Amino acid sequence: MWTFENPPLAYLEQEYGFKPTQEWLDQVRLASIRFGNGCSSSFVSPKGLIMTNHHCARESIDQVSPEGQDWGKEGYYATSYDSEVRVPGLTVQQLIKMREVTADMNVGVGDGDDDATVDSKREANRQKILDAARKESPELKPEIVTLYNGALFQLYQYKVWNDIRLVCAPHLKAAYFGGDPDNFTYPRFCFDFTFLRAWDGDKPADTSAHYFRFSQGGPKDGELVFTVGNPGSTGRLLTLAQLERMRDVYYPIVLEIVDGLIRIMQDYSKTSTKAEQEVRTQMFSMANTQKAFTGYLAGLNDAGRMERKRKAESAFRAKIDGLPMAKQRFGGAWPALEEVAKAQEELEPKRRLQVLGFGAGFGFSKELELAELVVRADHPDVSPEGRKNSRRLAEAFSHEVTPFEAASMRALFVDHMNRAKRWLPKDDSYLQVMLAGKSPEQRYEEIGKSQLRDPAFVKQLLEGGHEAVSKCNDAAIQIALAVVPMMQRNLRDWNSVAVKERVNGERVGQALFAAYGTKVSPDATFTLRFSDGVVRGYPYNGTLAPWKTSMFGLYARACEFDNKDPFDLPRPFLDRRDQIDMSTPLNFVSTNDIIGGNSGSPVINTKREVVGLIFDGNIEQLPNRFLFDDEVARSVSVHTSAIIEALRKVYDAGPLADELLGAK
Repeated sequence: MWTFENPPLAYLEQEYGFKPTQEWLDQVRLASIRFGNGCSSSFVSPKGLIMTNHHCARESIDQVSPEGQDWGKEGYYATSYDSEVRVPGLTVQQLIKMREVTADMNVGVGDGDDDATVDSKREANRQKILDAARKESPELKPEIVTLYNGALFQLYQYKVWNDIRLVCAPHLKAAYFGGDPDNFTYPRFCFDFTFLRAWDGDKPADTSAHYFRFSQGGPKDGELVFTVGNPGSTGRLLTLAQLERMRDVYYPIVLEIVDGLIRIMQDYSKTSTKAEQEVRTQMFSMANTQKAFTGYLAGLNDAGRMERKRKAESAFRAKIDGLPMAKQRFGGAWPALEEVAKAQEELEPKRRLQVLGFGAGFGFSKELELAELVVRADHPDVSPEGRKNSRRLAEAFSHEVTPFEAASMRALFVDHMNRAKRWLPKDDSYLQVMLAGKSPEQRYEEIGKSQLRDPAFVKQLLEGGHEAVSKCNDAAIQIALAVVPMMQRNLRDWNSVAVKERVNGERVGQALFAAYGTKVSPDATFTLRFSDGVVRGYPYNGTLAPWKTSMFGLYARACEFDNKDPFDLPRPFLDRRDQIDMSTPLNFVSTNDIIGGNSGSPVINTKREVVGLIFDGNIEQLPNRFLFDDEVARSVSVHTSAIIEALRKVYDAGPLADELLGAK
């Protein structure tokens, strides 16, 4: 995952016989754009046309669907500029400038400073750099990028495009063909693409200077290709002790939370079509997280992979020990991080489970949510700013719930409490307070009788302050009075450990940089990177996975499952089957290094032509989050030929196909 400011030119020339010019790199960087808050995309025509994944744009598509219509499910094509629909709040960001600011970030930081002081000085320096950048280039959005855990800092400045309009989206069943069973697998048969357009005033944006042309034929087996996008985060600089803590505590707890939420959402989605539409995007997102985290955990449970990590870390530490100055500066980082991991292993269940009112982002009791705010509004353990915010939120609190919450909150509460009983000691004070010796179901009914639904009662408590609140015998308030101090203590303890982890993690990154420089790419930071790879199949299940799939395979898979969910094709694909060239490549795999955030990344050839669109990786690729391996790990892309075939033959979107292929 190479940065554009430090491209590995010698490596690329030696490995592939290809050495990109600065002009090549600049054009690629400026044609590649960050999409929303979690994906990648690119300009693919001179008229502001943007390509990304359907799953990246799914929420936007649902957002602009008219009442009574479901564009996310049924697809959409704007037959004219006038019918392109603006997505409120959606932006894309184009990386315009890059400048190293490592020295500026370290102004005033001394070797004798403790962890908290280093953190505080860096944050002050960060704000100074950002303020200066905003003053110098007010039209650009500045961002400080931390590389090698703090060995390098870059100032990135983005042009933000904020008028983004929906142009074309396929049916959900085509974009997500195979559903969750096929997610993170290969062979795949998905049309996971969507097109939007950036507008500038009353006309499409002029992007003629920087865009990717569509390839006429797509990639070939064995061809060198590049993915360009914004990988979210990797953990390749984490120490063995940190990975073991994640293996033993973090992922197991989080997966239990996700599993429970998905189960409850699935039950709700079966109650009506409207219910399914309400939770569809969140359910897809959670299912994706579930499978991804399962893959990450499988990698951490792989003894062979962890042994490779152990050997690599030993070799790395031995190299540092052989450099006297580096040993003095960085050698203590590993023992310190071992202590951090031990502390976090103990704290993780407490900070995840000793909570009020929220579970995996969804409330499990409106009464407890409000009780927490009322107690925090005047609690001595809470900061003045925290008390102020809690009071404001309590005064504006609404007991209104979504249909999902109304139907599922009791189940969410029970699920949370059963999980807390599994992970916390039997005599844990949180369990005693929350359950009071009763079953989760009984306790939920008790809490639901709280007087906090009466606004006058809430006002009286807020006016009476901490003394009045502490004397209140309301069940929800009594629980919050006991649990809020636990939460505050957990937060303080975790933040204290987190500072130590961050600063010593920076030292590991600095040690890596001192030993190897930019010959090793830094961990992902949801900033622009390019990754080299080769189009190539791989051995699997005792046979071979082909480098590409085809339309033949799509229809065969639907037939083999009797066209039943999630292997059912939308009606237009069935009606127009005879018009489609069945030999058209549909999806393909390559050895490019990707991670979450790369969704929507263009796959380009050495001519800077788009040959594919990243949308997934196979299940073997998930452990690459911590240790890269390309023996069988593959990224999965939509082939450009499949996009053109679908636009012309299924969606009657010939003008859009012409724009992609005829752009000059």
